[in-house]
Amino acid sequence: RFVEYRNVAEAFVRARAKLPVPAWEQLEVGQCVPSSSLLPGAPPTPAGEPELSLIDAGELRVMLGTRDVVVPLVLVPDILPWLSGVEYMHVDDRMPELAVDPDGSFPLAISVDGTASIGLDRIDLAIHLPPALELQGAGIGEGRLTIDWQPPGEATQAILLQLQAFQPSEGIPEPAGEELTCLVPDSGRASFEIATLEGAGLATGAALLRVAASRFASQSIDTGAFEGVELIVEQRDQRTLPLLAPPTGG
Repeated sequence: RFVEYRNVAEAFVRARAKLPVPAWEQLEVGQCVPSSSLLPGAPPTPAGEPELSLIDAGELRVMLGTRDVVVPLVLVPDILPWLSGVEYMHVDDRMPELAVDPDGSFPLAISVDGTASIGLDRIDLAIHLPPALELQGAGIGEGRLTIDWQPPGEATQAILLQLQAFQPSEGIPEPAGEELTCLVPDSGRASFEIATLEGAGLATGAALLRVAASRFASQSIDTGAFEGVELIVEQRDQRTLPLLAPPTGG
């Protein structure tokens, strides 16, 4: 999404255009908070008549492995009189053949033609999509919750984990407690104090735990009249795991 706006603050734009600040920019490594606290709050009422336009920035092309995709434009629903325009959207469940680098990542390139009439220059960005990951298990013992994934990443990198407990009710799993988002070292294992998680709202006594893990990379550039154009890529895995407690002696 490329957004032009007038008479409103950036916080208003992020809330209305569904462009939240990435969670990893809001959290410290080792921190867990309710996911709802990371979403933009209710934006302040603008002083003047707001104007938000999602604009056509020219042809947007994504090159990933053997795939070269021109991303189509989609009209934004005309629900609010001051919000209009188009966004780029492409969904594809076909994974291309990839030339993986030695570290397990692989290159992705994006180009946007730009539109001179609105002061948007051509954009060419290259970034490495992080290595894939797979969640292995979750367990409780000695007052801690442990989550494992493979393969571990770079010791200096971080990974996002989203945790939501579920408790079966009449055979149907129902959410219990708050969903938490955590930023932890990408070491292959995260270990949390139960008391800290419960204090943040996680229902650690539930039978199931849905874990979503995300390896991410991002770039930001300024181009023409546009500042802070962000490119974000993620490798994700999500599983609902039994919340296993250690066996008791008998």
